[in-house]
Amino acid sequence: MSIERWSTDRWQDLLRALFRPEHVAFFPHKIFRWDAAGIYRDCFFPFTCQHLLGGETIIGKSMKEVLPKQAGYTLKKAFEFTQRRGLPQDVQCMLSSGDQSYVASVRLFPYDSEVLGFVTDYDLTGKPAVHVAPGHPSINFLEHQPVFYPVSTTFHSKTPTNRTS
Repeated sequence: MSIERWSTDRWQDLLRALFRPEHVAFFPHKIFRWDAAGIYRDCFFPFTCQHLLGGETIIGKSMKEVLPKQAGYTLKKAFEFTQRRGLPQDVQCMLSSGDQSYVASVRLFPYDSEVLGFVTDYDLTGKPAVHVAPGHPSINFLEHQPVFYPVSTTFHSKTPTNRTS
């Protein structure tokens, strides 16, 4: 388990290994990294997000401390399933920011002994809260080859597995 924050380069390498520029419609607005206890260890925002949760203030806190009660419960249950079974999960949570509500679509993936949460926020009409088109400067890093490939995607393997070209 790694409790240190990842560098921007490491986050971008992970995203380059998973996405291509033409996949911008599926690109997450936020990514969270939780340890085995469900504590926020890191977060990354590929785009500027002016809404909802994230940033330095959540690092070291649990989901239940950060999220409203129902959303925290829903996400924690999906997190536990992903952690226990080593299988990805999709979950949607309703969150409010000021006078606006959003649906956070969270895709949970096992990653070594941790879980990554890829979050895309939608308004109540189903439109992404952050709209990014191909060629947006925030995703220019996707044009380059990844420096590393994600290691193990299981909780039980102690031996990293590198993807080869």
